[in-house]
Amino acid sequence: MPRSRTPKEQPFPLRHTEEIQPAVTRFTPLPTATDIRARKLFGVPLKSSLTNEEFTDESIEFYINAAISEIEHTLDMYITPVKFLEKHDYRSANFTWNYNYLKTDHANILEVSKIELSFSNDFDQPGFVQFPLEHVHVQPQEGVVQLVPAFGTSLSGFLLSAFSGTQFHALRAGGITDFPGGIRIEYTSGFCPDKVPALLVELIETTAAIKVLSILGPILFPTTSTSIGIDGTSQSVGTFGPKHFNDRIDQLEKQQEKQMEAVKGYYQRRFLVDYF
Repeated sequence: MPRSRTPKEQPFPLRHTEEIQPAVTRFTPLPTATDIRARKLFGVPLKSSLTNEEFTDESIEFYINAAISEIEHTLDMYITPVKFLEKHDYRSANFTWNYNYLKTDHANILEVSKIELSFSNDFDQPGFVQFPLEHVHVQPQEGVVQLVPAFGTSLSGFLLSAFSGTQFHALRAGGITDFPGGIRIEYTSGFCPDKVPALLVELIETTAAIKVLSILGPILFPTTSTSIGIDGTSQSVGTFGPKHFNDRIDQLEKQQEKQMEAVKGYYQRRFLVDYF
């Protein structure tokens, strides 16, 4: 029975088959407002001194989503699974020399559900040649997909069977070696909801906390001192005010920088490397 998708690849730890017990907690659920309050905003009075309004969980959830979006935009790495359908240029030399080396637009591939040839610009038209997913070799962290023979298939037989469509042979007979968008690939990128690495979860928490504290300082502490004067006698009291928040933000930003560098290093986001 042919596969409906390639085997699922967990981006972290890459290529692992099982966790030997006892194991550390490598994965945690996505953070909630309660988690942010307990771990990153502990001891911070989230209540306006002017209106007595509290900073709600719904507001914190908004900044959690904003933090996830910021990380995804910065790293082009998706926290929850996202399915993509892409078109890539067909070049016959790629099939002949390097097993159709194909660099997808997004790395951290979880699984591939379809690769086909279609010499039409219409996504609604079915592909001319659909490759068996048993032939799909995935390098998930690099976002690379290649086509290789399955067990019991010779290389010549693989090429003959894979390219058996009459439209494809007509294209070859006409001497066409390149076709824009001739290769379609459908795949899923991201992390399974129960397999988000703890480092990424903490980075989300840190980024969300910075966003919350950045707007709350002037609201929670509109004044930094209070003075009273009666008949030439005065008394004043100073408070930490927004400085307390600024110090905490500085600490969180240093944590964020280290966490971001660790994520960039493991998931290969420091440099843009592509195939030409």
